[in-house]
Amino acid sequence: MTKHLVTFACLFLFAIHVAAQDIPKAEVYGGYTYTRFNASSPVNAFSANGGQGSVQYNFNHFLGFVGELGGSHNGSLTVDGSPTLHPDQTGFTYLFGPRVFFNKAGVISPFGEFFAGGVHNSRSFSIPNLLLPSPLPPIRGVTETPGVTSTKFASTQNAAALLVGGGIDIRLNHLIALRPIELDYVPTNFSPFNVPGLGHVNSTKWQHNLRYSTGLVFRMGGETPPPPRASCSATPTEVLAWNGPVNASVEPADFNAKHTLAYNWSSTSGTMGGQGASSTIDTTNLSPGEYTVTANVVDPKQKKNNTATCTASFTIKQPRAPVLECSASPSSVKPGEPVTISVQGSSPDGSRIDKRNFSASAGSIKEGETSVGSQPGQFTTVATLDTTNAPAGALNVNVGVTDVHGLSGSCVATASVVAPPPPPQVASETLISSCDFKNAKKLARVDNECKAVLDDVALRMQHDPTGKLVIVGYADDQNEALVPDVESLRAANTESYLTGGEAKQQIDAGRIEARKGSARDSGNTAKFYFVPEGGNFTVQDTIVVDESSLPKDRTGVPKKQKSSKQQSTPDSSEQ
Repeated sequence: MTKHLVTFACLFLFAIHVAAQDIPKAEVYGGYTYTRFNASSPVNAFSANGGQGSVQYNFNHFLGFVGELGGSHNGSLTVDGSPTLHPDQTGFTYLFGPRVFFNKAGVISPFGEFFAGGVHNSRSFSIPNLLLPSPLPPIRGVTETPGVTSTKFASTQNAAALLVGGGIDIRLNHLIALRPIELDYVPTNFSPFNVPGLGHVNSTKWQHNLRYSTGLVFRMGGETPPPPRASCSATPTEVLAWNGPVNASVEPADFNAKHTLAYNWSSTSGTMGGQGASSTIDTTNLSPGEYTVTANVVDPKQKKNNTATCTASFTIKQPRAPVLECSASPSSVKPGEPVTISVQGSSPDGSRIDKRNFSASAGSIKEGETSVGSQPGQFTTVATLDTTNAPAGALNVNVGVTDVHGLSGSCVATASVVAPPPPPQVASETLISSCDFKNAKKLARVDNECKAVLDDVALRMQHDPTGKLVIVGYADDQNEALVPDVESLRAANTESYLTGGEAKQQIDAGRIEARKGSARDSGNTAKFYFVPEGGNFTVQDTIVVDESSLPKDRTGVPKKQKSSKQQSTPDSSEQ
């Protein structure tokens, strides 16, 4: 008895030690049994009391495998035709098989079972010697004792057994369940045995027995229930400060559904409002940035594993200033002509526009009609720029707007006032001569042929002392790329010949203007134009030569022909 108590105590302590569980991994059952045996003639049907124990391993939420051991005893059997025969019988069953259960995680869990195994039966009889044949035939284990009025017989048998039935478990807590009823049909099959003077006590056939049991189930192992959880959310996740508040909510999970939960809310900034599973955050005074709201959920009735915390984030967006687009039409006008300024504006945040302002760098501006767009913060407007008395050049019109939250945007429209063109000049220059530069080694050298041309030009200048001479030097870029600005050298060298030179022409330098062609595609030449007094030089694509920027060596020697140590010095005959 002590051994059984120690075993039970160990199992119970282990069951207390394991964590609370949904579906136990193993179950140990112990309980009382009442069995009604339907024995065959000559033994009448009888009842037996006893107990049973089983160990059950659960594979999943609905299937387990059971090993069961049970025993029962009856000491008052009656046998037909033998009022003096009172057999004493004890039976042990050992059965194995599957058990199917339903709603195992709930409070009430019905189940069905089918087992197979065996039964071990032991019997003893005390029979008066008057009923026994004399002499007593040899019976194994029994000897006739002289002087004794009765003889005791004993026998054991093993037989096959089946079990089909079911029952109900009622979960009291995570560790213990009550089994109020387990009702099974238990057929057994015993071979016949002989009792001297009585013959066969039972025949060879299945006996149909019914068994009832009740007891306690100890639940062990299994998965530990998940800890309480909470999931937080914030809506909207992005918002402008003035478009709040932000709504926060928490959804608890794996708490006891029958308990009332307590909620505590906090935020990194902003005033929290509301209690329970939802709250609000006042965003009116929050600066742009990211904020976190925290919810703490507590089950006050649960002593351990009763808290869950979660967070959710939301962002206060950076406000955006109004965006404007300006245009001027027409973009170029004469003084006094009006310019229409068109403006399209909008607030990316949908804020209403509060103020508008127009200003012009010159002239006067007058705002026209303004219309509101289809979306909040959108507008279009026009203004007129009066350019009367405005100076020639670019005019800027600045447009600025401010929304109701004090954010400003601007744009600039540009137009230009063009002065009336001057009266066209009458061409008065005359091309009187030209000379070519043919020396491939000295591209700006004034040769004898060119000197003869210049002598004729000097005579013309001497005959008309009031006129002016314009010399335009040209170059061919394809052949003369090795001498930068060779066209300027040609104009300057011919001018030098006229003002000094070996012929001593002594033409006043103030009457000569050296120019060059702006494009290198007119050949290796210099052209001489005579402009009379009061006349204008109108040849296009020419510019004045800056003689201060010309090199000392004006002969126009290509770079690849010059010595790295010494450069030739031009003499006066090659000017």
